Amino acid sequence: MAEQAYCVKCKAKVDMKNPQKVTMKNGRPAMKGQCSKCGTGVYKILPMK
Repeated sequence: MAEQAYCVKCKAKVDMKNPQKVTMKNGRPAMKGQCSKCGTGVYKILPMK
C-alpha cells in the first residue's frame, strides 16, 4: 500500500513518491515525499505514539 497525502497543487489525495519518515521541529513524526502526478513536495503528519 502506497502512502497517500494531499497535494495542494493538484487539489487531491495522491500517492507519494520516495516517502521518508521525518521528525518535524516540534517533535511530531511526519512522512515527506513527492506528488506522483506533478512532483510537488507533500507532507503527511502522523499521529504521536
